[in-house]
Amino acid sequence: MMNFFIFFLFLSLVFFALERGLVKVFGIKRKSLSETSGKKIDQWGRGILLVVYLSVLLFVLEMDLDIKWYFICFIMISFVFEMVMEWVYLKETKQYIITLVFLVITIPILFNIEIIMEQIDFFINGF
Repeated sequence: MMNFFIFFLFLSLVFFALERGLVKVFGIKRKSLSETSGKKIDQWGRGILLVVYLSVLLFVLEMDLDIKWYFICFIMISFVFEMVMEWVYLKETKQYIITLVFLVITIPILFNIEIIMEQIDFFINGF
């Protein structure tokens, strides 16, 4: 449990610093999708994704499939949806660049989460 906390804390700090750096390098202006004409599409899209993912989760748990792939697909589709919405409705802010970078970083991290947790355990507990 402590390993997960350390991992989550480290990842949060990295993402925070990365976001700040991307904002400065690309001159990104933060704006919410709820302030655009795509507010309803965004809300409906996220609602539909939530219902679909919760429905599929029941089958994944019942069939005893690897939950890691479920979460990878969930994160990937959610990020892609958000990125497309930002690209369409917030194109001038370049906010979609942050979402794309986070997607490219998050998927390999989720894919290798067991290895990362083992490395953290090794680092904390030694040999």
